[in-house]
Amino acid sequence: MQGQHVLITGAAGGIGVALARVFLEQGANVSLHYHRTVDTLTSLLEQYTDRCDALSVNATDEQAVIKGVEQSCAHFGLINVCIVNHAIYVDEDRPIWDMSLEQWQRTLDVNLTSYFLYSREWCRQLKRLKPTTNVETLNASLILIGSTAGKFGEAHHLDYATSKGALHSGFIKSLKNEIVHIVPHARCNVVAPGWTRTPMAETAIEQGKHFKALRTTALRKVASVDDVAQACLFFASNKTAGHITGNILMVHGGMEGRVLWQEDLS
Repeated sequence: MQGQHVLITGAAGGIGVALARVFLEQGANVSLHYHRTVDTLTSLLEQYTDRCDALSVNATDEQAVIKGVEQSCAHFGLINVCIVNHAIYVDEDRPIWDMSLEQWQRTLDVNLTSYFLYSREWCRQLKRLKPTTNVETLNASLILIGSTAGKFGEAHHLDYATSKGALHSGFIKSLKNEIVHIVPHARCNVVAPGWTRTPMAETAIEQGKHFKALRTTALRKVASVDDVAQACLFFASNKTAGHITGNILMVHGGMEGRVLWQEDLS
């Protein structure tokens, strides 16, 4: 990834920080888009002063996304790899009859519409900044973070599962056929984690809410943020994933839609 420009959204979260570290270690120039807090990125910003830049962007604001992508391009040039990683998840269990329209719309705004905005602006900057020669060798990879909820569904979290399921299906399968008209070998894929040990998930894990899911998982363990970051690194390079597009890489320890382990895991 030496010299490649990688943009990461949700960069201040658990997975975002791991992504930033992995790509910086691989020699990339990294644009870090976060929403409110930048504290978790301070050490990386200090260590890699010349190769990373942090920018506060409200991902649901169209003009903010347009401006944010333009600023990142101005700083490091064409964005080779864009990893759209931010998301919200309402902790409280709410069946559809108790779910407000406000919750539904807010989740889809953050988890789906903003993914459209970032994907669109990534495509626009490719059109604007792509080289006039050797365009076929240009590394161009869009990576969207999905979820096991997008494959299996998640009762009482219909809003979240729907937003992720849309990325897994019509979104990625349509987009892969469009972006090649900008850059012939441009790719877009989904990395879909299951339970992952992030600061946001720690409380739920401490409460044992993950045990039911682990009973359907061959490896019987929670993913680390590095598991997710390494999957993204694989998709990012045209050397490791140059002939892979429109795919979903499930990072879920072999989860199935059936119980594999009967014993209590607590």
